Amino acid sequence: MLNEKTIINGQEMNLSKKEQIGVTEFHKSRIAFAVIFKDDGSYDLAINKRDAREHRVYLKEDFDITDEIFETLVRGYIKPGKINFYITSHFKPVAQNLLTDELITELLNIAKNEFGVGEYNIGNGLVVGIPGGEEWPPMEIVDTYTINDNRCVKRVGNLKL
Repeated sequence: MLNEKTIINGQEMNLSKKEQIGVTEFHKSRIAFAVIFKDDGSYDLAINKRDAREHRVYLKEDFDITDEIFETLVRGYIKPGKINFYITSHFKPVAQNLLTDELITELLNIAKNEFGVGEYNIGNGLVVGIPGGEEWPPMEIVDTYTINDNRCVKRVGNLKL
């Protein structure tokens, strides 16, 4: 299933066949997630592993998330060596207070189970590029963690777990 359309920077766009293939390959290479915050301050993770669908589609189809709510969700993806966070169809950085140790630890545990040991950069916001082209880099790296051979998660950056 190829993604024929997408929304980037608030604009719906039709993807060329080459872009469709590139976007689909990228989506299948990552674990997508969205953080659904509850009124009590807790959250649920809406996880989608190596699926060709983009966030907007899987969240609507699998979790009944409307386009309006979608624009407010913290979301991102996990790939080997990286966890990137962003918000809105503009892929803006997430407020730092939402990137809690609890949330990052939960995502790092998913990363180690799916991709194994190594260093993981935590990115915030994405520099938007061409759909299906090079992977979009994070606007900033906010922290780095190492998962060692014993599969223990240790912070390399300046915050403690």
